[in-house]
Amino acid sequence: MIKEILDEIAAESSTKQKMVILGKYKEDLLLKEFLYKTKSSRVKFYIKQIPEHTLALFPEKYSLEQILKEVEKFSSRELTGHAATIHLKDLLEGTTIDNNYLLQRVIDKSLKINMGRSNINKVFIGLIEKTGYMGAKPYSKKLVNNIMESNPINFSQEKMDGRYVNVIICNNEVEMTSRQGEPTTLEGAVFLKDISNLQDCVLNGELTMALPEGGIMDRYSSNGIIASLIDINKKKAERTDAQTNKKIEAFEKKHMNFNKALSLIQLSVWDLLTIDEYYELKSENPYNIRFYNLKTLLEENKLNMVSLVPTIEVHSMEDVLNHFYEILSNNGEGTILKSFDGEWKNGKPNTQIKLKKEIELDLKIVNFNYGSGKNSEVISSLNCESKCGLLKTSPTGIKENEMLNITEQQTELLGTIVAVKCSGISQDSKGNYSLLHPVFKGLRIGEKEEANSLEECIEIDKSSQFI
Repeated sequence: MIKEILDEIAAESSTKQKMVILGKYKEDLLLKEFLYKTKSSRVKFYIKQIPEHTLALFPEKYSLEQILKEVEKFSSRELTGHAATIHLKDLLEGTTIDNNYLLQRVIDKSLKINMGRSNINKVFIGLIEKTGYMGAKPYSKKLVNNIMESNPINFSQEKMDGRYVNVIICNNEVEMTSRQGEPTTLEGAVFLKDISNLQDCVLNGELTMALPEGGIMDRYSSNGIIASLIDINKKKAERTDAQTNKKIEAFEKKHMNFNKALSLIQLSVWDLLTIDEYYELKSENPYNIRFYNLKTLLEENKLNMVSLVPTIEVHSMEDVLNHFYEILSNNGEGTILKSFDGEWKNGKPNTQIKLKKEIELDLKIVNFNYGSGKNSEVISSLNCESKCGLLKTSPTGIKENEMLNITEQQTELLGTIVAVKCSGISQDSKGNYSLLHPVFKGLRIGEKEEANSLEECIEIDKSSQFI
C-alpha cells in the first residue's frame, strides 16, 4: 500500500496536489513511521551502499512493520560494518518486492517523490524535526547599542557571501543540509575528507569557491557552480551513467574540470554545536565559548579548505563601523555584530545584527542576457549603465513573471530606466566602476526617463551611512 502511495505522489507534478494525495493517508501510522525514518536527519543508518541480493527469496519472513523495527539496529549502531551489511541483505531478500523497494528508500534516505520535508510536515504536522537556522536582525542603532552596552567585548564578523550549509558530523559520516534542511550533496569535495575525522559536532557556515589562480570567486559565479555540482551529485542515482556524464560534460564546457571544481570548494565556519543542540534548536552555551571551541577545533586539526570566518573583537560603536567599512572597501557585503554571550537559537535573535549597506540607483538598460537551464529561453539578467556610461553592472534577481515580460518587450525596453539595489559602488584596478551585489528592483517606466550619472551614484553611495 505504501509503495502505491509513493507511486501516486511521484506521478503528480504539482506540489500542491502531492500534498493533497499524501493528506488522504495522514491517519496511516505505518506510513508516518516510514516517512519519519526515511526523511529525518536525526535517524542515520551508516550504510553507504545497498548490498547485492536476490529479490524475494523468502517474501513472508519480514513485514514492513518488522523491517522498520529491524533498521533501528543500524541507527543505534547495534550492528555495524560487515554484520550490518549481512543483516540488511537478509532483510532485502526476506520480504516482498514492494517492501524491498521501501527498505531501500529508508536506507538511502530518499523517497524519490520530489517532495521535501517541509511539505511532508504540513500534512503530518511536526513529524520531521525542523532544521535550525540562526540568522541576524537588520541594522538598528538601538539594537547595536544594546549589544555594545551589555558587554565590554563583542564580536564583529565578515558577512559571508556564499551558500549556507549545516555540516553534521556523526560517527565519521558527514551530512550537509541547506537552511531548509534539504541535502547538500558534494561527493568528492576535498574538505569533506578532512572534516569526517572530527568528533561528533555540527558546524554552521557557508560554501564558496576559490579561484584556480588564488582569491575567492564572486558570489553569483560561485553559487551557480556549487548549485550545479550539487545537482549532478544529488541526482546520480536517478540518472544513467550516460546522463550523468552528459551533465558533467556540459558543466565542464561552461565552467571548468568537474573534479577541479570540487577541489576548489571552501567552507567558512562561524559556529559550533553539539548534535543534541542542533536537533533541539537551542544552545545555552554563550557565543564566546562556542567560538573559542570552534577556533581551537580548527587550529588543532589544520583542515584543508576549511577556515574560520574573519572575526575581530569590538569594544565600541566606532570599532563596529570601522570594521564594517573595512569589509566594504574590500568589496565585501557587510558584517554581523554578535553579542559576546549570545545563546544559539532558531530564528533571528537580538544578539546578532546584520550591517549591510543598501542603496538604490537608477540605471539604463543597454543589453539583455538569456539565462541557463530552465531559464535558457528567457532574459534572466540585464546589462545596465549610468547616464554617462562610466558605471556598468548586470543586476540579477528578476522574478519569473518579469523575465517573460522583459523577454517579450526587449526592443521597447532598450534604454528604459531600472531601479537597481546594491551594497555600494566598487572600482577595479583599471579604474572601472561597477556595483556590489546588484539586484533588479523594477522597471521605472513612466517614473523616470534619465539614469543617474556616475557622479550622482557616488554621492548617493557616500550619503548612505550608519549613524
